[in-house]
Amino acid sequence: MKVLIRPMEEKDLDVVVQMEREIFIDAWSRTSFQTELEDKDYSYPMILEADEKIAGYAIVWSFFKEVHIANFAVHPDFRRKGLGKYFLEYILKKFNDAEFAFLEVRRSNLAAIKLYQSFDFKTIGIRKRYYRDGEDALVMVKDLRK
Repeated sequence: MKVLIRPMEEKDLDVVVQMEREIFIDAWSRTSFQTELEDKDYSYPMILEADEKIAGYAIVWSFFKEVHIANFAVHPDFRRKGLGKYFLEYILKKFNDAEFAFLEVRRSNLAAIKLYQSFDFKTIGIRKRYYRDGEDALVMVKDLRK
């Protein structure tokens, strides 16, 4: 499988928005993704391609020696192939000048939590009723200085 990670472009939005709606109950809007594409100061939207198909995407914010993984997804058809691990590893290496990486994840998303824990992310808090459906989010952090 040929894998490529590249910057997200306007032409990707139809596929990304459709994937977002398939994967997440509280999907980001097209406008939200468009805003991220336009914000060149701290937003880094990325595409994960597998065999020339969009297999995933991420929105990463970088500021004040911190990186925040605001959105991270791999399409269900491409899961369990190591792509999420490859993508997360890429992101952490790309922003290795940061001191900490943060993210929120649904408390029920055990597969994602396991992935993040495998990269030494630690749960540091809970955001009660963070998602629209009332589910809590775990706040996780990784110390990148190590």
